[in-house]
Amino acid sequence: RRVNNKDSSLLPQTPEESDSILIVKMEEEEPACDLDFSLSWSSCCSPETFRQCFRQFGYQESPGPREALSRLRELCYQWLRPEVNSKEQILELLVLEQFLAILPEELQGWVREHRPENGEEAVTLLEELEKELDGPAEQVQRHLVRMSDQGPQSQSKDH
Repeated sequence: RRVNNKDSSLLPQTPEESDSILIVKMEEEEPACDLDFSLSWSSCCSPETFRQCFRQFGYQESPGPREALSRLRELCYQWLRPEVNSKEQILELLVLEQFLAILPEELQGWVREHRPENGEEAVTLLEELEKELDGPAEQVQRHLVRMSDQGPQSQSKDH
């Protein structure tokens, strides 16, 4: 098997190491917003990650006001991607974010888990949930609260 030189650092270096197996456990984490993102990062990170970084960024994370403003612009650019998205799509992303923000907490989390791309998708998800549970939003909200109180085991039985 042929290996690139830059990949050779990943191979075991001694006979003892060749018998060991490296196991890496991947866990979902909060986005690491303090990383120095470059435009190449925008291809591997979701817009949601950049949205969270943009919203969580704090003034104290930068050496001064000019750097803080620059960093916010960079994160906003990576989130909204004006080189790819039209003005209408950017507005829709902003409206979707605000729509999710005004939802009750339980519904907000449930909708975010389903990753709607726009407001219409979010509304459709909520309407389908109402139909599934055969009730208005308040009843749906109570159901989601009960599910979250019971833990992940009960959620898997429902779906």
